[in-house]
This record gives sequence, C-alpha cells and structure tokens, in this order.
Amino acid sequence: MKNHFNTRKIAVVGMIISATSFNAVAKADWHYARSSDYINQQDSLTTAQFLQQTAIAGMKEVSTGKLAAEKATDQKIKAFGQMMVDDHSKANEELRSLAKFKKVNLPMSRPEGELRPDGRVDSSPENMKDTSRTKNAGGEAGNTGLAKKIVNGATEADVANAIEKLNKLSGASFDKAYVEMMITDHQNAVALFEKASKSTDNDVKAYANKYLPVLKKHLKHIQALAK
Repeated sequence: MKNHFNTRKIAVVGMIISATSFNAVAKADWHYARSSDYINQQDSLTTAQFLQQTAIAGMKEVSTGKLAAEKATDQKIKAFGQMMVDDHSKANEELRSLAKFKKVNLPMSRPEGELRPDGRVDSSPENMKDTSRTKNAGGEAGNTGLAKKIVNGATEADVANAIEKLNKLSGASFDKAYVEMMITDHQNAVALFEKASKSTDNDVKAYANKYLPVLKKHLKHIQALAK
C-alpha cells in the first residue's frame, strides 16, 4: 500500500516536472521569437531611411564628381567624375519626386556650386556644414529639414568634409583619394540598394532595382581604374 502510494506520488511529481519543463521551453521559444522579431526590426530599412541616405549619397557623388571632372589628372578619372555627375543627377531628380510622393523629408542644403537634393539653392555653401537646420518648413518635395544624423548613414557634414578633403589635394594624390572614396561609396551604395530591393514598399523596391545595376556598373568601373 505504501509502495503504491509512493509510486503515484512519483508519477504526479513527474507530471509536474514535465509540465514545468514544457512551460520553460515554450517560454524560451517565445522569448527567442520576440528577440528575432526585434533583430529583424532593427535590421529593417524604412522608406524614410532609404530616401534620406540615398539623398546624402547622391549629393556627394555629384559634388565630388564635379571636382574629379575638373581636377583629376587621369583622363579616365575625369570621365568617371563626369559620369557621376550625369548619372547621379538623374537619379537624384527621380529621388526628389519619390520623396515628394512619400512625404519624406530630405536634406535641405547643398554643396557649393550644386543643387541641393530638393532642387533648391542655399545662399551660403557653409550651410552644408550645419546639419541642425530644421527651420525651412514646407519646402519642395515636402521637406521640413533633416535631423542631425541619418540612421546608419552619412550626414551633410560628412559630404562637406569629403569635398574639403578633395579640394586640398591635386595631381596624383587627388586621383588616388577620389578613386578610393568612390570604391568605398559605391560598395556602401550597392549594399544599401540591395537591401532596399527587398523592401516591402513597392515604390522603394522599384527605385532600388532600377538603379542597383547602375551602381554595380559604377563600382566595377572604378575598381578597374584603381588597378
């Protein structure tokens, strides 16, 4: 009788332990799923982030491209710089239209001698270095200014610094610095556009898929020049 009671007691305890273990596993799985969701959310690219990062990158390619077309000593690098001006100006124009449609704020200022991504003109190129300006409300493309830092991307100040760096160089030093900058920029751009090509925003996806082959062509071209 006593042994029978102990057997039942052990069975009940076993059931409790099993239930507890199941709940622990289920709870762990739930936390893992939540963690995975969080990671995926952190790794996701919003429409605004893509448009803003692309605007900054496009601004830089046009500005530095113009410098290369003027200052490079290698004729092939000069030609590449002009291609950057032509191709990225076209892409920037389309980006402005997309930003206006999406009601997304774009950077407001521009480098010296160039149009800003929103198509307007600042009175002073020094404004490029001020990324805190958010007083321009209701601008073209629905812009109201730009936060100090774009998530996972460059700022207007970074563009100004790149232009300042190149302006201080000449001859072979300029050519080398520009080529290295373009390789890095286009590697980053290809990665950004590949991510955007999987966007759930069909308009962003279409824009990314349209210009991703162009960026890959640029990257292959500049890598060949580096050799």
